[in-house]
Amino acid sequence: MLKKILISVSVLVVLIVVIGYTMREAIFLALVSSQISPPHDFDPALAPTAPDYSQQESWAALPDKANPSTDRPDDVASQDNPSNVDVFFVHPTSYAKKDNWNQPLSDTDANWVVDNRILRHQASVFNTCCEIYAPRYRQATIFSFMDQADNGNQALDLAYQDVVLAFDSFLARRDNERPFILAGHSQGTKHASRLLREKIADTPLLEKMVAAYLVGFSIETDQTGDVPRCSQPTQSGCVNAWNSVEGDGTGIFPEADELICTNPLTWLENDDYAGHDLNEGSIGYPGWGPVEGEDSTQMIVEPGVADAQCIDGLLSVRELRTDSLPSRMPGNSMHVYDYSLFHMNIRKNVSARITAYLNQFK
Repeated sequence: MLKKILISVSVLVVLIVVIGYTMREAIFLALVSSQISPPHDFDPALAPTAPDYSQQESWAALPDKANPSTDRPDDVASQDNPSNVDVFFVHPTSYAKKDNWNQPLSDTDANWVVDNRILRHQASVFNTCCEIYAPRYRQATIFSFMDQADNGNQALDLAYQDVVLAFDSFLARRDNERPFILAGHSQGTKHASRLLREKIADTPLLEKMVAAYLVGFSIETDQTGDVPRCSQPTQSGCVNAWNSVEGDGTGIFPEADELICTNPLTWLENDDYAGHDLNEGSIGYPGWGPVEGEDSTQMIVEPGVADAQCIDGLLSVRELRTDSLPSRMPGNSMHVYDYSLFHMNIRKNVSARITAYLNQFK
């Protein structure tokens, strides 16, 4: 009898371990959610004060404002001539607090991530060719993407309304004859892709758009309207998009269908493997948040450390040859490094695409 009980207990323990292992990401997300879920429903009356985009402090980056988007690796030349192109860049989620469904613009923790990780390691890929405009906005807290009710959607919609106002201000601040690039990451890409559909597609603005870099979100093949997907390295008026995973990871958007996947080592939309020799340089950092003792201004280029292949809509890094990009999200996602993995290739492609665009519209 005792033997049977011990066997039953052993089987139960094994089952618990197996279930725990197979559902570890779901369990992890449930634990995280309990720590970051706002204690109240979304209420517009509780939303933080709206930004005023006529004021510099409502922008993380402006051409005449000192900010980390102008930082570059030591071996990247500075911009010698005045830029002919502007970039409207929408930053990803950096707000994970439970105090509100949307970030107060004064939140120093969220702004640190935007300034020191996003501007320096994402928006900076455009700084040798372009003038960079990046609004601060009342981004939805990260729990908005986990929320099963409508609170998250309402928070995201409020954030999008800020982005629309920022884009209108961007247009008003600049010469409308100048071409522009639309870019974003994660939540920023969600808003930028909606902006593309609602404010740019089927308008004269589309002719002025060199390209869109809509990275790190589930952009499905039917979500760009009449704006084509980029299929050639110097094509203009089109959309580049990818979501990076390591190996056979499923990423953070497992339910998405037919995702756009541009390979940033070839700038083609196919499933051909691109080897390490095509990667002109990645730039690593520990993760989103600050790390004690770290020099957050450091930008060290490592050529040839990441290969890439589009597999079922995800950009798979088959073999990573560095320890400088350690952060992972569920599904073995390399979401944090969607830009950093291919930093130098993106820089080069942006310049090539701009040159082709300007030659086309002389």
